[in-house]
Amino acid sequence: MIKRFLLLVLIFSLTMLIIGCVPSSRPDLIVQSLGDPDVDCSLAAAPGFCATTVTFTIANIGAADAGPFKVLVRADPGLAQQGTVSVSGLAAGATTTLTITLPPSGNCYDPDCDICITVDSDSEVIESNEGNNDLCELTIG
Repeated sequence: MIKRFLLLVLIFSLTMLIIGCVPSSRPDLIVQSLGDPDVDCSLAAAPGFCATTVTFTIANIGAADAGPFKVLVRADPGLAQQGTVSVSGLAAGATTTLTITLPPSGNCYDPDCDICITVDSDSEVIESNEGNNDLCELTIG
């Protein structure tokens, strides 16, 4: 009777593992929110060029802490303006708000401003879900 019970428990556990019902003990990094971009075109050193500042919040919705990783931020025109923020780590369940000013380029509002953020852009963290690391938003100019 006990052997039969243990065999059933083993079969159930393997089935749950195979179909993915067992919670993962890995981090899961996401971009939680993205603020409206701030564009400054009054750069005296580079007339006609603009710097885009982006503030965003990332979260670790996974069950384990995440080690160091990078966040890629891209902006119009053509998402050519880009910069990277290094994060030293993020505990399970934690959030952090980051700000980056991208190098001067064309005006992000051409006429609208498209911002895309990729958390763990270099795939440094093994996550429970690698498919939810991007967020793109369009801000109407």
